Amino acid sequence: MKKISIIMAAGISFLLGCTNMAPEMPSEGECTPLFPEMDVTYDNYVKGIVTRYCTECHQGGNSPGPGDFRTYTGILPYTGEAFFYRVIQDDADMPQGNAPLPEAIRDSLNVWIKNCVPEN
Repeated sequence: MKKISIIMAAGISFLLGCTNMAPEMPSEGECTPLFPEMDVTYDNYVKGIVTRYCTECHQGGNSPGPGDFRTYTGILPYTGEAFFYRVIQDDADMPQGNAPLPEAIRDSLNVWIKNCVPEN
């Protein structure tokens, strides 16, 4: 019985530890821009990058990638942790065939994310 209790305690500790590994994305209305002096918005920068590298696959309907990245409201649901890991990190796997993007582009996209994904 003692062995089962130890195994259960270890399992619970492991599960609780895993839930705290990735940083939580702030809920809508809770985000504070980390780089307020940097003017990287969807309209003035991100839209051009997304159009160039992403919309070939992410255009809604029967396109190969999920979502419709041709508009701000279309990309917004995809700007959480997955966007960081799949697009911004050094070992990113998106966009397919062009990953990772040049570091300067990834840095600017990171500023956009850290600044609460402003539209304009």
